[in-house]
Amino acid sequence: MAVTRRISGHRPKVILIALVLLSAVSLASGTRGRAVSDGVRTIVGVVSLPFLAAFDRVEGAYRYTTGLLTNYSDVRGENLAMSVHVAQLEQRVASAGELDSENRRLRKMLAFQRQHPEFTIVPAEVIQHARGVLTVDRGTFHGIKESMCVISPDGVIGMVSQVGPLTSSVATLQSPECRVDAMIKWNRVRGRVFGSGSDLSALCTIHYIDLADQIREGDEVVASPDSVFPPGYLVGRVVGQPKRGQMSQSASVMPAADPFRIDEVFILISANVDLRQYSATDAKAEAAVLVDARTAQERFAP
Repeated sequence: MAVTRRISGHRPKVILIALVLLSAVSLASGTRGRAVSDGVRTIVGVVSLPFLAAFDRVEGAYRYTTGLLTNYSDVRGENLAMSVHVAQLEQRVASAGELDSENRRLRKMLAFQRQHPEFTIVPAEVIQHARGVLTVDRGTFHGIKESMCVISPDGVIGMVSQVGPLTSSVATLQSPECRVDAMIKWNRVRGRVFGSGSDLSALCTIHYIDLADQIREGDEVVASPDSVFPPGYLVGRVVGQPKRGQMSQSASVMPAADPFRIDEVFILISANVDLRQYSATDAKAEAAVLVDARTAQERFAP
């Protein structure tokens, strides 16, 4: 037992000595040496087989890991390239959508000009919105003056409040500086539209409506013949029920043209409108129209 334990404890040394002895014997004897050599190779092969298998597995794992990292790097590069390509395509789509929207707006404005040859108008682009006031890219250099009307194909926008050489400020219907004489279209009830002065709501209010007059939700509100705007031009619609006071009633009005979303407007230089169709019941007004050759802005501007 003791000898066996010693051999077990020095197994590597014993195997090495045995291999050396067998090699020496193989060299010393011819045919027998071959048999011994074959036996040695067999033993070496058997002994080294687990090491070779382990090495092969390690090499395979290394190749797999290296290939995985390489593929990951390639896929990541392709993913980044695709992300850039997608971002470029999205930008092109957004630009195309914006151009299409602008094209539709410009076509609408062109159609409006053709449909209203009685208006002498100057197109202007809105370059700034702030507290119910628009800044447009037209000024005195383009023939713009204070108190000129500003409209859009959808309806009244406001009035020119300040003029510079190349730009002008427009007080919209939301501005307390803009007051428009208006009337209910279906029954010609007169009133005046005031702005709320709020950037949070587009609603305006029509005041000074007689208590005996009828006003309903959904009624169209248009410019009256007393206004600097072309009579009959759409201002907005009544929303909600009117509020009755002690001497008059008022109602909220949603403008037909939202100044918070407008990009292009028209500045009205003059309007050759026959006011008789809007004030036939007023003989004095009709006579004044017939003898007065001034533009609507010149006649009714404050």
